[in-house]
Amino acid sequence: MVLRKLHGRAILHSVEVSSPPVFSSDLPDGDLKEKLAPIVTVRALEKLAEVDTRSTTYRLLSRDGNIVARLVCEEGRLADDNERPAFWTSFRLRPVRGAPGSFQTVRKRWEKDGPPAGDNGNIYWEAMKAAGRTPGDYSTKVTIPSAPRMRSEEAVKIILRFLLQVIRINEAHLAEDRDTEFLHDYRVAIRRTRSALRQMKQVFPADVTRRFKKDFAFMGKLSNDLRDLDVHLQNEGIYKAMLPPAQRDDIGPLFDYLREKRAQVFWEFLPHLETRRYRKIIQDWDLFLNGPGNDFPDSPNAELPVRELAQKRIYKKYRRILKISNVMLENMADDMLHLLRIECKELRYLLEFFSSLFPREKIHDLIGQLKKLQDFLGEYNDFRVQQQRLQDLAGELPWNDSRSKKTVAAIGTLVKTMEREKRKAKKALAKTFSDYASIHKQKVYRELFGAGSSSV
Repeated sequence: MVLRKLHGRAILHSVEVSSPPVFSSDLPDGDLKEKLAPIVTVRALEKLAEVDTRSTTYRLLSRDGNIVARLVCEEGRLADDNERPAFWTSFRLRPVRGAPGSFQTVRKRWEKDGPPAGDNGNIYWEAMKAAGRTPGDYSTKVTIPSAPRMRSEEAVKIILRFLLQVIRINEAHLAEDRDTEFLHDYRVAIRRTRSALRQMKQVFPADVTRRFKKDFAFMGKLSNDLRDLDVHLQNEGIYKAMLPPAQRDDIGPLFDYLREKRAQVFWEFLPHLETRRYRKIIQDWDLFLNGPGNDFPDSPNAELPVRELAQKRIYKKYRRILKISNVMLENMADDMLHLLRIECKELRYLLEFFSSLFPREKIHDLIGQLKKLQDFLGEYNDFRVQQQRLQDLAGELPWNDSRSKKTVAAIGTLVKTMEREKRKAKKALAKTFSDYASIHKQKVYRELFGAGSSSV
């Protein structure tokens, strides 16, 4: 295994492996693993192309028949498509012993006339091209062209088409069950679609918006249990670190149970993707977004310039968050924090959707500040939800041996520890939100989005 930058041939790190790793954690300890792990995080390593190479060596002879150099021709073909011509060809000139002077003559001729016809390019880039892939061709970042006067209906469709593409790309990998982030990205794209339909009011006909909001709510619920189990399993190391050393082994049976339950839930989830209702939702949504004759002259905001729509929706959402904060800072009840978390998430989606329409640095700063607030809200909510779920799981575990009782006791300790962490998160949240709702931040939002902020 070798690690190098996309451009250039220098190898940064390399390591011997007995079999291809699936996750960075499968790599032996060393520089390559240390460098790769923060980039890959929990994602699986995916083979994008497999290349067969063939090397042929030719002897270059002088007029009297002596070997003066060797020419090595290397060809690369995709392993599963050897019938096609080589996509990559490389030539290298090599010296031979006993003929240094003759080799120098050949090399000068080589440098003057150039190598034989061939690509001589970077085999990685050529392999990606042959496989129909481009590094960085997958992204969940959605934005519209920087065209402030674009019709809102057209701009919103660009956003929704992109999200549909993300749904389909990740849906195609779900059955492999190699990488839980495919499910995560799939769910986020569904959630963003629902948010866009809620927020882009009166851009599409009311009956269309109502129908697809309901459809995507249905799609999102299909994988709720599966994602919850994935999160618990991903947190195994975190949970154990939160327990006293004496109880860390006691929590093991919980994760054995979760893995069994997750396998069952996964096989119950997959058939939903092939049902008539699910496929019809996807097909009808595709037809709506890409089919002909979908202008909406009766929808008040369809013709509105997209920058104006963005300003109004963002500013209204921000003011709603400030209104909630007035109540929340006096009484930080769970229901208010949950509502604030949802509102902040929808504001961030709006800022990301329309980021190209506003000054880049200012939007970047606003998103960064909002993300910091979301991190605390998410941390608090995660502790709250996981506490309840762990208590429910404790009731599901069998009580037929002493080990199960120890597991339940460890769960109890974990729930108490989470309660302390939850209180810390709530305390940090209050200060973070006070900073976010400062007079200075309000001024920035007002200057960027406040113009013409009547209800949309």
